[in-house]
This record gives sequence, structure tokens and C-alpha cells, in this order.
Amino acid sequence: MNKTFITKIRQDKEFQRLYDIEKKKLDIAIALAKARQKKGMTQGQVAKKAGVSWETVSRIENGRVNSSVEVLSRLFAAVGKRLDFEIS
Repeated sequence: MNKTFITKIRQDKEFQRLYDIEKKKLDIAIALAKARQKKGMTQGQVAKKAGVSWETVSRIENGRVNSSVEVLSRLFAAVGKRLDFEIS
């Protein structure tokens, strides 16, 4: 990629805002998948325990869906974790 283009993107506030949102979604997706795998659970088992569909777990783990705090909390509880937020 052209260095000028990359510099422009880095300075674009809207791009940064959207990038930050996608990064947070990916961080949540990775954390859930790692916690589930560490427990030796399938997506279906986590879904059943959390009261959601298997497709919901799959979409969240693939970063393809915005989910409510309630659903995320239930999913993390299903794998023995607690969902915490840090506001800065």
C-alpha cells in the first residue's frame, strides 16, 4: 500500500472509530473462543448452557455480530468467566 494512503487512513477519525469498534468485537470473539476451548466445550454446548442458538455463538466467535451485554455475559458465564468492562 501507498504510504500516503496509510498515513491518511491513520489520521481519519471516522476510520479510527470504526477500526476501534471492530477491534473490540474481535477481542471479545477471541476471548470467548479461547475460554470455550480451554473448557473443552463445543459451541453447541456453550449455546445450550447460555440459552442461545449455536449460530449465535458461531457468529460472535467469528466477529460477525454485535451482541447485547446480556448475551455476552451469559456466554462467558457458560465457560466459567465473567464479562468485565473498562471505561477510559
